[in-house]
Amino acid sequence: MRRRTSALAVCATALALLLGCAGTAGAAPLAHPAPAAAHPAPAATPAFGTQTRIPLYNPVPAGWAVISQNAANHDKLIEYLGGAPFGARVALLANQGLPAGWVLVGGLLDGQTAVVSYLGGAPHGTTAMAYVVILEPGGRIIGYSVPSGWRVTSTVTRSDGTYQVLLFP
Repeated sequence: MRRRTSALAVCATALALLLGCAGTAGAAPLAHPAPAAAHPAPAATPAFGTQTRIPLYNPVPAGWAVISQNAANHDKLIEYLGGAPFGARVALLANQGLPAGWVLVGGLLDGQTAVVSYLGGAPHGTTAMAYVVILEPGGRIIGYSVPSGWRVTSTVTRSDGTYQVLLFP
């Protein structure tokens, strides 16, 4: 005697086999793939001074600055500036934006490189000198603003350039 199976039952069985949850005796269910992680683990924050190379025309990630470029290799060397201690100095390519708290402290060394210093975390009463590229009204230095909480007390001209004397109250 032959049993007739409804089309719905056939479809349900086929679907169960495809999904790996068939309950037919003697038939091994299909293996389920391992569940993928919902979100990859966040990358650890790099230490101050960490350097890496990125493609030449890629944007520089927040908190990083360009140290050098290599057109022949189509890349640029970038350095992480986050987590810097007060007074840290870095030589980098000039004319780029910097994270808050960094100021220019040395003129162009080779026509392309500038020296910047981190003024964040300064003790009260600290003074510092910031190199003046172009001074605007209001005490701003083009490309290198006076850090928050600091104020300009005077401008000094030396043999190597013009500087603003900054005071952290």
